[in-house]
Amino acid sequence: MPMTAEITFAEHPDGTDYRVVVRHGDPTARAHHEKLGFADGWGSVTEQLARLVENPAVR
Repeated sequence: MPMTAEITFAEHPDGTDYRVVVRHGDPTARAHHEKLGFADGWGSVTEQLARLVENPAVR
């Protein structure tokens, strides 16, 4: 399903500010993606990225 994701990283006093903005092609695509667990998937990606950054030995 068509979508565009904009991912940005910035410095933050507590570490790193990580933001994701996703734009779907239309409301139907967004609803379908949500039904498939889209938000949970991004949460998993965030957790994996944090583990990788916090523990370089994982690479």
